[in-house]
Amino acid sequence: MRAERAPRSTSRRALSSSSRFPVRTFRPLVATVLLFLGAAAFAEPFFLPTGEEVYNTGDPRVRADAAGGLHLVYPLVAATGAAYSYCPPGCGSAEEMATVVFQTGDFGAVGNALIALDGGGRPRVLLTTHQSVFYGECSGDCRLGSSWALMEIYAHDGHWELTGEAFALDPKGRPRFLMHAEQTYLGLFAPDPATAFFSCDSDCLDSDSWRRGVISEQSWLEPTFAYDARGVAHVATVIPIEGAELVAYLTCAADCGSETVDNWPGIGLGYAFYDLYIEEIQPTVSMAVTSTGGVRLAFLGKNDDSRFLAYFECDHDCTQEDGETWGALALIGNEAARQLGDGIQLILTREDKPRLVYTHNSNIYLGHCDADCVGNSGSDGWGAELVEAGESIPPDTIFLNRGCNVGFWFLRQPSVALTASGEALVAYRAEDVSAGWTPSPTDPTVRGCAAGVDMTLGRLARLGGN
Repeated sequence: MRAERAPRSTSRRALSSSSRFPVRTFRPLVATVLLFLGAAAFAEPFFLPTGEEVYNTGDPRVRADAAGGLHLVYPLVAATGAAYSYCPPGCGSAEEMATVVFQTGDFGAVGNALIALDGGGRPRVLLTTHQSVFYGECSGDCRLGSSWALMEIYAHDGHWELTGEAFALDPKGRPRFLMHAEQTYLGLFAPDPATAFFSCDSDCLDSDSWRRGVISEQSWLEPTFAYDARGVAHVATVIPIEGAELVAYLTCAADCGSETVDNWPGIGLGYAFYDLYIEEIQPTVSMAVTSTGGVRLAFLGKNDDSRFLAYFECDHDCTQEDGETWGALALIGNEAARQLGDGIQLILTREDKPRLVYTHNSNIYLGHCDADCVGNSGSDGWGAELVEAGESIPPDTIFLNRGCNVGFWFLRQPSVALTASGEALVAYRAEDVSAGWTPSPTDPTVRGCAAGVDMTLGRLARLGGN
């Protein structure tokens, strides 16, 4: 993946809004882009397990512990609940994984399933349905369902949503998460915009231990939420403002759940591209925090009617209103950007080098950079490797929609974790889409193929260390 540096915009204007923090825009100009795709050495990707029962699954999230073990969580589709899976160091098949299924029953299907690891590598999960939020902890052997406890901690009755990577543990291992006001179809009958901060310091399986504070009169959509080593909170998000979707960075040093004091200064960095109803692309932003508290951020941006993949970085004073502390690069733009799809995630190596998984032409790629990642010298150090192409998965010939005779795999929503040895573990969603047409000479009701997704499964790929 190669690109030229995105020139700084010479004009930055304040956005009028009902925000409780000042926001400025810093819009990168998309430059001529060369997309370089190399080959990666990796084990054969495989579908993620769901325990004794076979389920369709949604967007997976993956984390790696210090020993190289993988912890994943993913919602069940056309069922109620979510699955947690553990993949031991070096595992390369679903048969080597242990799986625990959390059932949410009458509370409904899980829309978002998130996972975080504490300092000892123990997983904590956060699940949300259309009615409630569930928090889960493991004590003992997390491969066993008997070691887990999952409790409802907040009933929102459909008025709030948990999207993005909005769940984090602070340096003391205490859970925190963000929710925003429900986003309705075409905005019809939507509640007033708002964002709430939830926190718990102890006994977190007890709903009474959780505190909730409304921290903004805007909705922070698809956020990435993280803490640095000092306990400072960082958020990258997309905020609807005056008919546009602003990509914003915010931070909080203390008292982050206060409803009376604005402790979240922020800055706008550009505008998000999305297409909810045709290409099914969510507003997409991802963020990682360096060992010294710097910020690295990537998003799918919008420039007039085109899209691009942007990378930003800042090491100090990152909410300075003029944006001068940020550097930026357009990684993919122009014609190549038309193939950018749903989902990205940015993560850092132990040396604070960025690794970025993204979707292009319904395939999954891993971008990497070890030097000059915003092109200060006139060139940059970015490269990219193919994780998996949808066409490399054998086509499905069994679960096809009625009247269809062709199946294609489309990949989306990648998540990535890194081991201490530099291996990249990439989880993503594989959707089997039926197409084609098989007329029936005996059944007049079979008039054609209703193209669409007939099966959705999680998938995991392991790429060798650098």
